Amino acid sequence: MNPEREKYLTIFETIPNPAFILDVENRIDNINNAAFDLFRDVLPAGVSYYGKAHIGGILPWLKEDLEAFVGGEDLETTFEKDVETRKGLIHFQIKLKRMLDLYEKFVGTIIILNDISYLKQAERTVARARDFYLTLFEEFPTQIWRAGIDGKCNYVNKAWLSFTGKKIEEETGDGWILDIHEDDKERFKQALLEALKTRDPFEAEFRIRRHDGRYRWALSLGRPFNDLEGGFAGYIGSCTDIQDRKAYEDDLIYRATHDSLTDLPNRRLLETDLPRVIARAGRGGESVILVLDIDQFKNVNDTFGHNAGDQVLIDFSKVLLKQFRKDSDRLTRIGGDEFAVLFEDTDIGKAGTIAQRLCESVANSDFLPDRGGVRISLSVGLALIKERETPEAILSRADKAMYRAKELGGNRIIIAE
Repeated sequence: MNPEREKYLTIFETIPNPAFILDVENRIDNINNAAFDLFRDVLPAGVSYYGKAHIGGILPWLKEDLEAFVGGEDLETTFEKDVETRKGLIHFQIKLKRMLDLYEKFVGTIIILNDISYLKQAERTVARARDFYLTLFEEFPTQIWRAGIDGKCNYVNKAWLSFTGKKIEEETGDGWILDIHEDDKERFKQALLEALKTRDPFEAEFRIRRHDGRYRWALSLGRPFNDLEGGFAGYIGSCTDIQDRKAYEDDLIYRATHDSLTDLPNRRLLETDLPRVIARAGRGGESVILVLDIDQFKNVNDTFGHNAGDQVLIDFSKVLLKQFRKDSDRLTRIGGDEFAVLFEDTDIGKAGTIAQRLCESVANSDFLPDRGGVRISLSVGLALIKERETPEAILSRADKAMYRAKELGGNRIIIAE
């Protein structure tokens, strides 16, 4: 298995929540172990972890909400559903999150299912027993809170107090808000105030300070409840630590768009950037794509071994990065020893000057010094990005120019026609 793919799968498959990764057409890119275990009975024959089947055909209860989300502009959304699974009926809180590249181009969707059956059961208990539920919630391992119609907290359970390290009197009133990170505090308050107006369920993600002073990401789910006369009395909610899940989500997106060896953006990101740059070319902006390949790199692998070759690529990428503008030049590893650079707001003459400087810098660098040293040269192709040209055509022109440089003996720069 490809090392990059293997690392990516290891991270994805260790998520405890059932999860899916979809491409831009809502086809399944991947299913983790937890999701496969719950839904394998409904998977079509031949579909396992990489079936590329449309998720709407497998989980029809998800289709309508997913299509509405993908067709909208929200970065993420959350809703709840009762879902029949191999383990029976489960009430899920379902989160849809857009995967974006560095330029905020949509490249797919992450779906994470959170089993909140325990909360729904607790709500049913509340409906039957009114305030008696407080004695039930006191020993819950999940943090539970209750707020009145004024939005002020009037109860938190032992799990909450254990997390914050505070006393009940410190958390009631507005005290519980003080534990929330400054950057997230207003967003949570607005979500709660809006819910108090509409009396609808709400959810919010925020960072909350733990007893040791560290902040952890948490998901809070709030539900309206009534008093003994049936009137609206405020909200009761749970607060679940999602620090690991947030880290998994961020890591999954990063690994899906970056090369595992050099940590550079991969071809997927380059291909999502090019349409935007092509559109700018139609408005008069000049940009250039550079494709380069290391001359005779196969000799490095044959002489020193593939591990040494990998080290050369790592060190080589560091040399390249020093030559570019961090904010506007995108260096990408597109495969093997082939790299590309996207120069935005740059004419072909300036790009050629940068390419020449790059070749000189690489030629003067000593790779594998502990193995006697290796000197390398580059074959470089440059192509001006033109309007109404496809990304494939642009890359093809630059690639052909690079191979022409190789045919002429390498260590040179060719500008595509």
